[in-house]
Amino acid sequence: MELATFGAIMTFALELEQRAAVFYEEAAHGSLQEPFSDLAKMAHKRAKRIERTRREGIAEMILEPITGMNGEDYLVELVPGRDEIERLSQAIRLAETSIRFYQDAAEKIPVKEVARTCQRMATESEKQKAELLRLQV
Repeated sequence: MELATFGAIMTFALELEQRAAVFYEEAAHGSLQEPFSDLAKMAHKRAKRIERTRREGIAEMILEPITGMNGEDYLVELVPGRDEIERLSQAIRLAETSIRFYQDAAEKIPVKEVARTCQRMATESEKQKAELLRLQV
């Protein structure tokens, strides 16, 4: 699925955050309960930020074509029922995918305010990845 419009990118970002929240909620048990619960809350907040950005940026972006982004490039398998090591590995892959998606979106979206929001999301994902890597040790 090509992400050729502002609306398509924002919809994909919203779905990415919603999938992340569900994964973290379902995978939050054992020693991962607290960090994954926190990540689920953050994903819900990020989804709200995406919704707000989409509402505020839609007037400026409606006619702007966007090329070079494909949704399949940003899909990650999330199966919360697996063992703790695999759940943590999935969370790390999710963070890496989010970093890549938001960095790519920030480069493609021509409205500075929306691009800044995407870059901020990428930076947050980098922090999440660092925290997840610390849990892996």
